[in-house]
Amino acid sequence: MAIFCTIYYILSYIETVPQIIKLLKTKSSNDYSLGMITIQLVALISWSLYIFTSKQSIVVYIGTIIDLLLLLFVDYLILKYYKFKKKVILMNKNKIT
Repeated sequence: MAIFCTIYYILSYIETVPQIIKLLKTKSSNDYSLGMITIQLVALISWSLYIFTSKQSIVVYIGTIIDLLLLLFVDYLILKYYKFKKKVILMNKNKIT
């Protein structure tokens, strides 16, 4: 069963590489959903808390730490390059709503 765990972690590392490359090349992250990133981070933190409070193999511990570091790096890049749009509210004083 450890082989499946290893395959999972390798693929999860590989999946973040294109995101990191795109963020570094374009220096833009407005097409990323901040909600999705927040959910991923909460899910991984929850998983990490579960893993480190139960007895697991060393592969799981190391894999979870690397996974968490990669996600934190992607989140950092997304927030660094995210252009927060200012909401402008125009009020027409002559119009009654």
